Amino acid sequence: MRVHLARRAVRGATVGLGAAALAASGALVPLGAVAAEPGQQITLMGFNDFHGALGGASALACQVETVRAESETSFLFSAGDNVGGSAFESAVQNDEPTIDVLNALGVDASAIGNHEYDQGQDDLFDRIEPRTDFPDLAANVYDAEGNRVHDAYKIVERDGVKVAVIGAVTTKTVGKVSPAAVEGLDFGDPVDAVNDVVDELEAEGVEYDAAIALYHEGASGNGEPGAAPSNSDPIFDRIVSETDPEVDAIFNGDSHRTYAYEAAVPGQDGETRPIIQTGASAANLGTVTLERGAGDDTDWDVVTAPELRPTDAECTTSTDVTEDVTSIAKTAIDEAAVVGAEPVGSLTGDITTSWDDTKASYVDGVRTASAPIENQATTKGDNRTRHSAAGNMLADSMKWYLEDSGKAGENEVIGWMNPGGIRAELWNAESPTGEGDGVITYAEANNMVPFGNTLNSGEVTGAQFLQMLEEQWNRDDSGAFLAFSVSENIEYAYDSSAPLDERVFDVRVNGDPIDPDATYTIVTASFLFEGGDGMETLASAENVQDAGVLDRDAFTEYLRANPELEPDYSQRQIDVQFVEGDDENSPALRLSGLESQSLGAPEITSVTVDAGEYGTFEAPYGSTEPAAEAEEPVTMAAEGGLAAEVTLTDLYCVPTDTPESTVVPVTITAVPETGTEIVFDTVVEITGGTPEGCDDDGSTTPPPGDDDEDGTSPPPGGGDQGSDDQGSDDQGSDDQGSDDQGSDDQGTSTGGSAGAGTSTGVGSSTAGDPVGGAPTTADGRSDLARTGTNAGILAAIAGALTLTGAGAIALRHRIGRR
Repeated sequence: MRVHLARRAVRGATVGLGAAALAASGALVPLGAVAAEPGQQITLMGFNDFHGALGGASALACQVETVRAESETSFLFSAGDNVGGSAFESAVQNDEPTIDVLNALGVDASAIGNHEYDQGQDDLFDRIEPRTDFPDLAANVYDAEGNRVHDAYKIVERDGVKVAVIGAVTTKTVGKVSPAAVEGLDFGDPVDAVNDVVDELEAEGVEYDAAIALYHEGASGNGEPGAAPSNSDPIFDRIVSETDPEVDAIFNGDSHRTYAYEAAVPGQDGETRPIIQTGASAANLGTVTLERGAGDDTDWDVVTAPELRPTDAECTTSTDVTEDVTSIAKTAIDEAAVVGAEPVGSLTGDITTSWDDTKASYVDGVRTASAPIENQATTKGDNRTRHSAAGNMLADSMKWYLEDSGKAGENEVIGWMNPGGIRAELWNAESPTGEGDGVITYAEANNMVPFGNTLNSGEVTGAQFLQMLEEQWNRDDSGAFLAFSVSENIEYAYDSSAPLDERVFDVRVNGDPIDPDATYTIVTASFLFEGGDGMETLASAENVQDAGVLDRDAFTEYLRANPELEPDYSQRQIDVQFVEGDDENSPALRLSGLESQSLGAPEITSVTVDAGEYGTFEAPYGSTEPAAEAEEPVTMAAEGGLAAEVTLTDLYCVPTDTPESTVVPVTITAVPETGTEIVFDTVVEITGGTPEGCDDDGSTTPPPGDDDEDGTSPPPGGGDQGSDDQGSDDQGSDDQGSDDQGSDDQGTSTGGSAGAGTSTGVGSSTAGDPVGGAPTTADGRSDLARTGTNAGILAAIAGALTLTGAGAIALRHRIGRR
């Protein structure tokens, strides 16, 4: 029996199980059962996010049976999402074969995942839970009265060893499924709930030898073997550091990441416990072996380090279990194949989700998977922080369906696709069903959007749509970014380093700035109109209509009507930050998110910034460190990702009669061409006079890089300006860029004094103009605002660009009103 020493008191506010509830759950093992002996070893196995992956069931069973044969005593657990979001073979049969497979596999207990609620809580209570031969556990789900609605734990006994298994589901369930599916349920903190159960077990005198926590919640990054995940988040940190020390092992799920390592046990110096997550879709089996201490030591120590066993590794074990699992899966796959083999479309190249750098890289200039694609149905990139070719296609398909069916009405239609709704890739290569290269079958289309959501439409204002774009960043402490895809008629620019709800600064519809007061029709899955995936603003849409079709069926109609689909690698959005360049006179635009991570996408090598008559600038695109000023870069430019810092050089003259708030469209183009061409407006403000060397009115001065067609000289610093005639000591030498030109005397009295050189706000946010002013230094020079600086509601400002001579030009985002 586990001895609890120096335990804290049971939380008074907690909803306890109580003796009656414990007995009713069927979870009690009679007191006095034989306890584990010192030196006893147990092997814990786990997997997570199976998602009806019947194609991988046989391989998973082989690994499980191999471990069982090698172990003295073993247990098998799932960390949730056994069903829902499933492969076609399972989804088309309502996941019944998957439940049969897991029963045959001998799962000892499972956490409940958010996908178990996909068809509503009644389906979970009345069909899924009764059908499973193992307990489905969630300690942190409560009804309106504060009572737990699921079993919180189960005592599993084998060979005299009793293991207390506690389950918990992610609190994000309320945003991941239709709100109607979980109406009346409260999803509490999973760590607090697990710790409550540990206290309650002690208070009730329940005997057990070891305790295991199954959290359908996990880290946001992968980990190398034996190492913690590369990316964490607050809830995962709490799971590791605040789960009760009585818990001997922790299995994670939900985030589809891979890691298996030992973490310090809180409050116990030198003690560690395993933390494991296995990816998804039966890709790996997690294992760890623990040994009971001798004498008074009742702890379980790790004796065989936690590891992930790939299920695609060679395995020859054959038992009754492997035969049963294989038979069930094969029968289901064969039955689904008849329906799924129907061709519904064609394509010319893979159309995939985003594959991050742990799964793919650019090889010979093309985004390529790091490993061969073994199982098309269950293999995907699934980087939900990046927009993808698959997301582009699905957003386009919804817009197409609404318009083609005559249900669009008079408003401009915007397709809106959540990344979590994309569950598979479309592969160009022939699948195992043998339909031929380039053929899309019904099964493959269903695998991509398997949830069976109704397609809905609803009306929002332009200002509301802008807020929907802002809600891609979660409202919780994590600030996590979900890359919603937009249809081809939308493009926008944003600054990920700006404050929450102030990041998106330019949205265009068919190339024109969005009208904040106009009405637009959003078409997307029904559950997003209910506030799913954090879409709070969309939940207040007007005139919401049921399109009368499942999203899957609308998608298949699109595929039939649009044969020979080509992957669209364009990025319909761009992350723009204003930073200082290599020197104080060379501010720069930091541009990121221009490359596609979808397989087959070309590697972006450079970026062009076209400011029309003010110049065209180019810079290489590649690996860079995050801008030092960005305290919490949250998406594209985060963690040293790919970016370009395009320096806006002082190569042009500004006419003295240029209006102070001239709007300059800036066009950002990726090279090589992928269709990515983002336009956003800046407001030009003039300070000081015309730079030395320019015409007095500036009107005849050609833009930088233009040839001298009329016999006049280019602006200072360009073309012939550097020749012997124009670039002499008098004109282009140290005097041109020396202290005499940029000194206090020249920059203050003549053209850039604190009074004359200060940039002021032009207009107001309610009039559709920029907010706030560009910062000005003591010597009168207006600097480009550094990353993370914000001048007002909606977006980060850009400050002033200092030109050669006394003149200066300030560039700012042109901010549309909400």
